[in-house]
Amino acid sequence: MVKNVSEEISTAKAMELGLEPCKICKPENIYGNAPVVHKAQGQSNTVQCSGKTKAGTRCKHMTSIANGYCYQHQP
Repeated sequence: MVKNVSEEISTAKAMELGLEPCKICKPENIYGNAPVVHKAQGQSNTVQCSGKTKAGTRCKHMTSIANGYCYQHQP
């Protein structure tokens, strides 16, 4: 989600700056300390997209993106 990035930095430099991996695309855990998430059976981490279709109805796609919109309705 970073726009206008001027240069690539190393993992070590990112750690030094206190940066964390993107929470939207969820790349491999580069710091080696993956959090263990225990969810109750049947609990989902996806929600219905908040976007509207051209017809004016709510989008039926499910998304796990934090802002609540699917890939087609990103604001």
